Amino acid sequence: MRIGQRLGMITSATLLSACASVPPFSESPACAPTGDRTVRLIVNHDKREQPLLLRIEGHSTHTVFVALDTIGSPQFSATLSAGQLQLDVSPWYRGLDPQALVWGYYWWSLPDQARKDCAQSTGLQLQQTDSRITLAQGGRSVWRWSPQQEQQYQLPQQGGSVSVVPLKR
Repeated sequence: MRIGQRLGMITSATLLSACASVPPFSESPACAPTGDRTVRLIVNHDKREQPLLLRIEGHSTHTVFVALDTIGSPQFSATLSAGQLQLDVSPWYRGLDPQALVWGYYWWSLPDQARKDCAQSTGLQLQQTDSRITLAQGGRSVWRWSPQQEQQYQLPQQGGSVSVVPLKR
């Protein structure tokens, strides 16, 4: 089933990233996620673990993200276009802020050089050491990644961490 078919199954309000509590996405076309892929996200938040299947489809003008739970029910979908995220959330979704999950995955999936360029275009401060990369906004850490745990990113302001398991098609 294509993402477009799944989107019709989700009933909810639409939110734009400008209204949310997570930092902005880059408007630069060079910072747009590329390619189609499916990953398994293991979200750790509030002392519980929530597995999600995240499908990403890149198009010429936008990228679509759809998250399914373990039985295949749509939990949320998001469309990223020109730095704006349109989000549809199932009324049954109970978990970490879906915009924060997509935002965190977006930064996790960028190559190092693109991450530097994209952070600069959004006004985020990128701090890099041998053991950690941190994105900060207004002096507060909003995203962290470590090469020692390369398949995981942290969302300190959300109080969660996410493990990413790429799946083969």
